[in-house]
Formats: sequence, structure tokens, C-alpha cells
Amino acid sequence: MDARLAEEARRQLVARGVDVRLSARVETIDAEGVVFGGERIAARTVLWAAGVRASPLAEMLGAPLERGRVRVEPDLSIPGHPEVFVVGDMAALQQDGAWLPGVAQVALQGGHQAARNLLRRQAGAPTEPFHYRDKGSMATIGRSAAVAEVGRLRTTGIFAWVLWWLVHIVALIGFRNRVVVMLEWIWAYLSWQRSARVIVTQPALPAAEEPGDGARGSP
Repeated sequence: MDARLAEEARRQLVARGVDVRLSARVETIDAEGVVFGGERIAARTVLWAAGVRASPLAEMLGAPLERGRVRVEPDLSIPGHPEVFVVGDMAALQQDGAWLPGVAQVALQGGHQAARNLLRRQAGAPTEPFHYRDKGSMATIGRSAAVAEVGRLRTTGIFAWVLWWLVHIVALIGFRNRVVVMLEWIWAYLSWQRSARVIVTQPALPAAEEPGDGARGSP
């Protein structure tokens, strides 16, 4: 994303109490916490939200790899195996001197192109190269907070959040799904209810009654 949007996202995260650490590589995760850059953060629960590697299937294909992803031809086929196509996070393809990112739009567009090439091959026609069309990037940070980069548009705050909201509604399949999700999101926004809950305490469970033991009380 644009450097200004990245900085705005960082600022909004810090304002929400998030301790943002940049350019830090995780070294160890164990039962006591996380170690990175020689520093340990004590924690019993660690949530990992970043990607690690592509599916192990990529290594089983015997094709050349690029950071765990299969290097593909411009038409998304495997070198030496024109009958096999690879798309999504498992495919490594350069465009304009840079590797295509492992995001949803690359996978969706690549899937459509691979399907077209399969049909063309069945019809005896030559395949066509894949060209990714960047439709922009969006990231939601929290309630009424997001950053969005669509073409020349760079925006933050509630406008970016509403734009992110609309794009995701439109992307849903079926009118009924769009209406249901839209109403749920509106209700959650107005009522301040969250769809996800974090369990911080666990109530004590009653002792289980042993079979044939009536002294422990009625069921």
C-alpha cells in the first residue's frame, strides 16, 4: 500500500492500544510466549495471522519453486507440463518485474484465466498469458476505521470503512446473502455487539455423577 496509508493504519492501531512492531522476525513460539529480536513477550495464548508457506503439494509436483511456490509459465501452466495449471497462493509469477502477491484477487483472476486456457486447449487453440489487473487494496482496522487504495484514490477513516463494507457486500453470491449479511452488520454496528467473543473465564463444572452412584445427587 501507499506509505501514507500504511502509516495511517499504524497510527490507528496504536490509538486502539495495539503495540505495533515493524521489521521484526519471530524466532520462537512456545508455551510461555514469543521471542523475536532477542526479546521475549510472555503469553499463554499466541494468535498467528500471517502466512507462512504454500501448500506442501507444491513441493510434491517436482516443479521449480520460488519461496515455496511453483514457478509457472505466463499461461499459469507448469514448465514441461502444459496440461497442469497452478493458481492462487501456490503459483509464483512475475509481472512488471515483481512477484504477484498472494491475495484473493490474484487467485480469483488466475482461476478464471486457467479455466479459459483449459477450454482453449480442449478446442485446439493456443493458451493466453495471464495478466493480473490490480483493483486496489483495502484493510479494515476497526469500527469506522480502514484504509483503502483504489486506482488513484487514497482514503482513510470512515469513508474507507464504508467502501470496504460495500465491496464485501457486493462480492457475496446471491441477493439473499447480501441482504442478510448487510442487515447483520447494520445491527452489529448499531447495537455495538460483536460476532466474536473472547472467553476470559471458565465457570466451574459440577462433578460428574458416577454410574450407579445415587449419593451424588439427582441427574
